[in-house]
Amino acid sequence: MHDIGKNIVALLLKGAGFNVIDLGANVSAEKIVETVKERDARLIGLSALLTTTMRRMGEVVEKLRTEGVDVKVLAGGAAVSAEYAEQIGAIYCKDAFEAVEVAKGG
Repeated sequence: MHDIGKNIVALLLKGAGFNVIDLGANVSAEKIVETVKERDARLIGLSALLTTTMRRMGEVVEKLRTEGVDVKVLAGGAAVSAEYAEQIGAIYCKDAFEAVEVAKGG
């Protein structure tokens, strides 16, 4: 799958001093939650290029909440809108630069 945007966000976050754990593309909600717990992550980023994969973002956020994991979730990608991100309980980032600002707390 396309992961150019994900790679750009990861690169900019690393450049801003963040420790980035890149799980790759097409990762299950279970794997994401497991990694967040193991690594004590405080922030995760989800990206979707297509509306068909965008729905998986909601599954990830729901699983995080069900498991009681308190983590900030950033969502972006071609198919994602601010309205959708809000609907699933994520923070919308229109591009990689905004993702870095949100990650910094801005």
